[in-house]
Amino acid sequence: MEWFSKAVPILGLVLVGVGCGDSDEETGPNTRYYEGADSKALGVAGNQADCATCHANDDAKGRPGATLKNIAYHSSFKGGGAATLLDASNACIVGWMGGTALTDSDPRWMELEAYIESISDPAVTTPNAIAPEVLADEAAYESAYAGGDSAAGQAKYTQYCSGCHASGRVVGPANSPTLTQLAAHSVGRIAQQVRTAGPPPSGSADASDTTPGPMPFFEPSDLSVSDLKDIIAYIKS
Repeated sequence: MEWFSKAVPILGLVLVGVGCGDSDEETGPNTRYYEGADSKALGVAGNQADCATCHANDDAKGRPGATLKNIAYHSSFKGGGAATLLDASNACIVGWMGGTALTDSDPRWMELEAYIESISDPAVTTPNAIAPEVLADEAAYESAYAGGDSAAGQAKYTQYCSGCHASGRVVGPANSPTLTQLAAHSVGRIAQQVRTAGPPPSGSADASDTTPGPMPFFEPSDLSVSDLKDIIAYIKS
């Protein structure tokens, strides 16, 4: 999923010590705009989300955004909604993290771009497809996602959800709801939020979008139907 599409958070350069038999160092790609204080500072004051919150930098699963590995040279981003890597990155920085858009001459962007390129293969140019699961309405999600296994859901909740919801992480200007707060919602509402948060319509039969950001949505390819059912059962237990 490319919420990069769901958006592409961001990265940087740092000094990496290299064993050479003396104290020489070489400058190499670094993660300071990918994770940590500098990445979080790209957002609004108080933002606690960094790029790593939503995007892996390897092949690991469990985050709503597409991995940043092999993404730099795609021909477009965000399902065609962003023409350049900078545009896609700013979609995260502004839309999710509440910050101010970077420019192509900003030193932070130049570091960040260099890092993303360092983990990308120039031969990989095909954009990631975006495929949110949009059902008719909340009732349809209720029917599709009831009946999960709460015992199995605990570990899955930890993997997919706890990074934001265990602590009420502040994403941009908004606090993520805690586990207790999530449990107050219906099965259908939780499933609808997970599947359509952000720009996708909340339901094909809904008159308006009731699931805007700041949470990126999980596609079924990133979080299976059975896993989400189990997670919701755990939340509701």
